[in-house]
Amino acid sequence: MTELPAIDPPFRRLRRSPPLHRTVQDEIRSYVITNKLRPGDPLKPESELARLFGVSRTSVREAVKALESTGVLEIRQGSGTYVRDFSFAPLLDHLPYGLMVGTRALRDLLALRKALESAMIGDAMAALRPETVEALRVLLAEMGDRAARGEGYAAQDREFHQLLFVDLGNEMLLHLFDLFWQAFHRSSEAIPDHDLKVGHRSHEVVLDAVLSGDVERARDAIRQHYADIEERLES
Repeated sequence: MTELPAIDPPFRRLRRSPPLHRTVQDEIRSYVITNKLRPGDPLKPESELARLFGVSRTSVREAVKALESTGVLEIRQGSGTYVRDFSFAPLLDHLPYGLMVGTRALRDLLALRKALESAMIGDAMAALRPETVEALRVLLAEMGDRAARGEGYAAQDREFHQLLFVDLGNEMLLHLFDLFWQAFHRSSEAIPDHDLKVGHRSHEVVLDAVLSGDVERARDAIRQHYADIEERLES
């Protein structure tokens, strides 16, 4: 009688556990949320957190430093560790480095800006106030004057995109748009120089479309505005 080969019993694939300090980071975040700590509230000392979590002070210290780098906590020398107010700054500090490694990340960032602005422009148009329209027109005039002199207008461009959405009163959205703008312009060496007058005209087209009251026209104008930048990036 032929002997059948032995069949190995089924094994469960094991998952690697995350480093302990990362688990502690998650626990600290959960602790802050569960205890409803507010910005400026102190965190318990490292020794107390180590006791609560059943880990070493070294693991807690590594977790706290990591959370400080991402803007969750603030370490005050001689005072202790505190919950930090929310800010995009830590994310902004890390974005440009990632964008320097190639044009793929820049294209992705442009695509995000284009999608967000075109999606929100209808709401922004409904909320736009006359004084904001006047401020946009003044900005465009200044951009045109600078373009005629061959001078850049990065600051005006930044403010233009903020003003388009400022009347929505959505601070998170404005911070996010500004985060994208700063990260992109910090890394804009990858983009060939553009015709300043063409850039100015592109902004004029956007504002004209916004003031027309036609939401689809405004969306198309914004998409085209970013398509022109994408084209330069591809070149």
